[in-house]
Formats: sequence, C-alpha cells, structure tokens
Amino acid sequence: MMLRSRTTLFAWLIAIAFILSTILGYVDAFNLVATPPDLPDANMVDRTLGSSAYLHAIWPVFLWTNLLSGIGFLAAVAFASNLAAAAWIEGGLPTFKSLATAGGVIGAIASIIPIGAAQAKVFVQYCDCGFKETEVVSQLWAQMVANDIAFWFLQVAGVVLAIALVALVREWPDRLPPLLRTWTYITAVALVLAALLATTELLTPDAVNLLTTAIGVVLIPVWAIWLARSVEATAGVATT
Repeated sequence: MMLRSRTTLFAWLIAIAFILSTILGYVDAFNLVATPPDLPDANMVDRTLGSSAYLHAIWPVFLWTNLLSGIGFLAAVAFASNLAAAAWIEGGLPTFKSLATAGGVIGAIASIIPIGAAQAKVFVQYCDCGFKETEVVSQLWAQMVANDIAFWFLQVAGVVLAIALVALVREWPDRLPPLLRTWTYITAVALVLAALLATTELLTPDAVNLLTTAIGVVLIPVWAIWLARSVEATAGVATT
C-alpha cells in the first residue's frame, strides 16, 4: 500500500514539476515578469552590462524553471524505483528501472548546469581589476559552453527515457491497458523526435518548442499519473 502511495506521489510530482517548469519558461520567453533592455547598437560587453537590472529581475524565474525541471527528472528516478518495487515480478522491471534512473539523473544534471553557468553573470559580472571587457567576454563564452553541454545532456536524457518507456511496455505488458501502452509509445516517439529535431534544422525552433511543450505539459504528466492510477487499480493481482 505504501509503495503504491509513493508511486502516485512521485507521479504527481513529475507532472507538477514539468508543467510548472514549462509555464515558467514561457513566462521568461514572453517577458511577463521583466523586459530586456533595447540595446541594438551595443557590443557584447555593453549589452551584458546594460542588462544587469533585467538579469536580476528574471533570475528567480530562470532559477525555478531549471530547478523544477531537475526536480521532475529526479522524481522520475524515484517513480521508476517505486514502480519496479510494486511490479510483483521477478527482477522488478530491471531494464526500465536502470534506463529510467540513468535518464533521470542525466536530465537532472542537464537542468542544474545552466543555473551555475548563469549565476556569475547575474551576480558577479566583473571585478575592478582593469580587465572588465576580458572578464565579461570570458564569462559569456564559459556560459555558452556550459549551456551547450547541458543541451546535449538533455537530448541524451530524452532518448534514454524513451528507450526506458519502450522497455516498460515490453517488461510489464499485462499491467498496461492497451490505450496506456499506446500513450507510452507515443511519448517515447515524441521524446526521440524532440531530440532529433533539436539537434538538426529539419524544423524551426518554434516548432521544436511546441513539441517539447506538448511533452512537458501533456504527454509525460498524463503518462505518469495514468500509469500510477493503473497500478493502484490492479493492486494485488500477481503477474507471472
């Protein structure tokens, strides 16, 4: 009973974390909290220094966008572990659990990296040591490199989690209703497709953002809660 309750708890945590993270991402994108200054003729250094007030204002939104994403990925690790423990089959969904754990940890790391990469630019842009321009440019390049690393970690996490979903259907077919199995496959395909499109130029960035929004707001939350409720509904039925 406790395992099923924890599974449901983590399912809701996954759903809430990813939905809120996605919403906050759009709050940032549409400048609903703060608007960046219009500095069309400024160079990179001047734009950065001139955006100091904006960076401070938007920092809480940026911070929680990424923190909530990390929480969602870590909740996925706990969700997979509890699901495997409640599976009542020998081995406890080993492939699904291993892949979901790996994907969740990679995704959480990818979510945290941008926070550390941006923090210095927000709070310590340069020191009064006579090398302001050099410090600002170096800081910006370091942030870009860190963000690129986080981006690729996130794509890898999506693909690994997609494989985990397929493994779940293969390892536990008797406990997934036909519609849930179909939803699981659709979610897996969407995760792989999002990674593919994000790393190519097959579609515009706006189209890719729409797909990732659908994954974060609809596909994953519905899947997690649906699966948890399905497990509760079939509690006590042994699987051979």
